[in-house]
Amino acid sequence: MDLPIPIHGPQTVRVAPETVLPPVIGKGSRLKNRSSLAFALFSLVLLPVTGEDFAFSTRELDTLADFVSREFDLRPYDVPLAAPRVIAGVSLLELLPLMEYVYDFRIVTQEGEIRFAGDAPADEWGEIFFVPGPGGPGGPALVRGGVVHPGLQEIRFSGERLETGALEIWLGWEGSTELKREMERFARRHGITVSAVTVPSPDTKLAAVVRARGPLPDLVMIQSSGVESLLEARGLQALDYLEFPGLVEQGRAAFTLDGHLWAMPFYFDTQVVYYNRDLIPAISVEGWTLDRMKRAAGRLLGTDAHPMVWNAYSSNWLIPFQVSFGKVSLVDADGGVTVDDRPTLEALHYLLRLQEEGLLVPMERDGMDALFIAGKVGMMLSGSYAIPYLESLGVNFGVLPYPVNQETGRAVSSLLDFKAFAMTRQTRHPVLARRMLQHLYGPGVQLRFCSALEKLSVRGDLRELAASRSTYGAVLERTVESGTVIPPDRAYGVYKNTMWKLLRFAFSGQMPPEEALRAGQALMDADR
Repeated sequence: MDLPIPIHGPQTVRVAPETVLPPVIGKGSRLKNRSSLAFALFSLVLLPVTGEDFAFSTRELDTLADFVSREFDLRPYDVPLAAPRVIAGVSLLELLPLMEYVYDFRIVTQEGEIRFAGDAPADEWGEIFFVPGPGGPGGPALVRGGVVHPGLQEIRFSGERLETGALEIWLGWEGSTELKREMERFARRHGITVSAVTVPSPDTKLAAVVRARGPLPDLVMIQSSGVESLLEARGLQALDYLEFPGLVEQGRAAFTLDGHLWAMPFYFDTQVVYYNRDLIPAISVEGWTLDRMKRAAGRLLGTDAHPMVWNAYSSNWLIPFQVSFGKVSLVDADGGVTVDDRPTLEALHYLLRLQEEGLLVPMERDGMDALFIAGKVGMMLSGSYAIPYLESLGVNFGVLPYPVNQETGRAVSSLLDFKAFAMTRQTRHPVLARRMLQHLYGPGVQLRFCSALEKLSVRGDLRELAASRSTYGAVLERTVESGTVIPPDRAYGVYKNTMWKLLRFAFSGQMPPEEALRAGQALMDADR
């Protein structure tokens, strides 16, 4: 599977899929696990004997181009881009030795020598691409910053090779198997060791281990709601010094607190409407409103199927309706949360009317999923993370974005749930951990992972391509612009826990909505 990425200008770079390359370790090291003559030949190109000075001449680049063309799948792939040309390339981070730092980075092309300025070229290698050809006249090319340099004749740079080491990484949520596979390939290629462990609620565990002064991983997967507690525990280091090209602003906002970026956003999920195609005819996304959703679900009244089901007890499914009724920001400017306001009251009244009319049955996730799979639910609101699971079961379902509230003209706002990789303060291998982050952020991993699991890429420059390769990509993309980011503030956790209890009282009829919201406000104000 080839991995395309857009570039600025008249061409498009296509990043090749990964293959297992010979590990590159310390100076003068030997090739391990020789599996082919091609690997042995390639090792001669990758292991210069000059120590601090690296040079790849025309003959070596031709050998490298031949190797990449044979070992990587670089077949043309049609994508909906304005650019008329497509070329294929592999990032330098995937091909060259891992470097501690690089200086005096130059290339020679048919047009002469080009010296690349910048303080940290080694940090850019995940975004610089070797094109085996045809990258223009003269054979191989190099692409950097969206500029294609054809007729590549030589690559030269000086620097310090990164010492080998071992990384421990804690993973969580969906996709651990795919992530471990990506990390394993990277580790084998560069002769490093990676221990990737799946940990339930890894951000919660990290906070506990930090306080207990236990051994910590180098990298840990976290969600935005865990940032503040990890900072209070002094478990994370800021990543302000790293560049993440094309990072969507919502992703940056999800992990920025006190003016610092505390994790590298990796992917995000959104919220959508699932409907059972056996119970409800196909629905057009055009003119999709709350009224239309009610009418479609209402056809199931009087049948043995529930018209609509979702976890209305959770504030995560109240927030979208709060925004649709006019709430501008969940967290106030002073760091608090207001729930005894008009938008929240109108949202809660609306949901309670759906329940009174027999259209909505509040239900927690496990029960809801089981009934939907059994064909006993017409519509449910849930996260996009459920798409691969439902597909694997052969459920006949459709996916729609959240509808527009026709009363206000505002969309029901999907909650955008970002996951990220953070670097712990106690990491023993900060530069190696940084290279792993850059690898995971690179176009290859981003497109492979997001396409396989119906995730949204955090790279704005890849989102159109990722969507075009996904069955539901276009629908998921429609939720992003009007989406609401789960904030990293502590106030969100307080709000979520408080409303969980009070929403149950409201939906059970034990407490009028006005009283429930007043009680919630008092509890949250007391906790500030």
